[in-house]
Amino acid sequence: MSSASPASEGSRPDAPTPDRRPILREALLIGLLALTLNLVGNGRISLWDRDEPRYAGATREMRASGDWIHPTFNDEPRYHKPILIYWLMLAGTALGGDNPFGARLVSAVMGTATVLLAWGWARRVLGAKVGRLTGLVLATMPLMMAESKLCTTDATLAFFFVGCQVALWELWTRPSRRAAAAFWVLLGLAVLTKSPAAPVLLAASVGVSWLCGGPSPFVYLRRLHWRWGLPLFLAIIVPWNIAILIRSGGEYFNVAVGYHIVQRATQGLEEHGGFPGYYVVLGMATLLPWSALIPAALASAWARRRETAAAGFLIGWAIGPLFLLEGVRTKLIHYYLPAVPALAVLIAWLLVRAADASFGLGSHRLFRFAGRMLAISGAVATVGLATAAVAILPPPMRAPAWTLAAIIAVGTVYGLREAAAGRLRNAIRGALGCTVAMELVLAGWCLPAAEPYRSSTVVGRRLAALEAATGVPPALCTFRPPGAVYTLGHPAPLLRSRREIFDLADRSGSILMPLTPLELQMLQDDPAFQVDVRETVEGLSIEKGRNEILHLSVVRPGPGSIPAVAAPEPGAVVR
Repeated sequence: MSSASPASEGSRPDAPTPDRRPILREALLIGLLALTLNLVGNGRISLWDRDEPRYAGATREMRASGDWIHPTFNDEPRYHKPILIYWLMLAGTALGGDNPFGARLVSAVMGTATVLLAWGWARRVLGAKVGRLTGLVLATMPLMMAESKLCTTDATLAFFFVGCQVALWELWTRPSRRAAAAFWVLLGLAVLTKSPAAPVLLAASVGVSWLCGGPSPFVYLRRLHWRWGLPLFLAIIVPWNIAILIRSGGEYFNVAVGYHIVQRATQGLEEHGGFPGYYVVLGMATLLPWSALIPAALASAWARRRETAAAGFLIGWAIGPLFLLEGVRTKLIHYYLPAVPALAVLIAWLLVRAADASFGLGSHRLFRFAGRMLAISGAVATVGLATAAVAILPPPMRAPAWTLAAIIAVGTVYGLREAAAGRLRNAIRGALGCTVAMELVLAGWCLPAAEPYRSSTVVGRRLAALEAATGVPPALCTFRPPGAVYTLGHPAPLLRSRREIFDLADRSGSILMPLTPLELQMLQDDPAFQVDVRETVEGLSIEKGRNEILHLSVVRPGPGSIPAVAAPEPGAVVR
């Protein structure tokens, strides 16, 4: 549906520069900025429950067992995702250590590589200014930075997805065996990272892009070299899938396909349901300050869709996944991450055109909307952080909270003033500086200050110390966050009933358990047990948003007898 020719779209608007050193220097500086933001604080912030400890713990157990086919966490099969992320994290922990920094290293590198891919594509297709600003905007988008600091699949999947998109664009501009090979390899690696997520999101992007005046998918199909491309794709994904099918007796596919694909699409699993418009609302919140410009950027690209296929390509990339994900019942904002680079390009493209035209923020209603949104969000964030510093946060977190509030307030006022005066370049520089400073303070100061209050980390460390001092093996009951298992350093039995507690204590002589006040009272009142409280931990579950009190106790069989009772359902309160 595009009126532009592929040949003209493939050429770069800027005149070619014989000296490539400025380009390499620009790539290096943007890459260093992204990598710095992605790495800062990673070694000082413990893993976030629930997903991070599961991935990191499975990687640790894979290294300990030498079994690179069948992942486990806490000595139980982990069939949630395919194998590639664990293999990559083995390399990351080999370089960075078996710790949060090493576990997150792969995501940090992949996030940086995604920024550079988007920078390179935008620079070549839309010009040097747009490419430069694309890299800076994407590197400082809070959602992009956050996912690049987590040891999960999302930053890695985003890199493979963006690579597929770039390869498809190249195939549209001209036939290329290299681009076709890159597409099939990257698609295979994406499937080996997160099953069908990438192919499904790509199909949505390509379809919507075509409808919006982007490249024709029929050109892609003709140039993908299916005769050797599809076998190459299958050679990447089939061997491990056959191996895990045999090793798991088919259970992997029951969990990975039946639960994590079919049920996630049709049900809101693990308290992750969402309302209509979830991705619009959460996306606007997690991509600030840049998200204020998304409506104007989409409108600008829509107006240019007949001039250049790049406009339709980017619109489809940005909103195709949005339409698809809104129809899925389980909703999490990081599912949208592969489409975020397209938003960064659209925003950079808009800002470069606006800056060159030298008009103010109030010259268009969508720019006025952006100004109001930035003013309101900046005021809410400033007041919220100041209130938290005064009334909610513990003392070590108050100074960084006040600092964050000051950065946001100053950045908002400066940016809006410069934009209203038509000095858009100054406003862009202010937004970049404010966002970088805010992210450095948050990751390098504020969140590390919360570590002494994070209950799963503290409990895991204290259990490890008490086990080393007493020789009593730990076990977990209703308090069982994956972060505690990871921080403990080795698997721990999960006990789901009074009978299981007694049987393990009887076999071991004694067990070390983190008990809630209710569990402690029940066991102390039960003559079948002797309970010796060694420590009490008071902390905060940031993930659940609530305070927790845990009594680290040695539990032994008491002089009383225990009647033979059936074990209750998993998760039942100990009786």
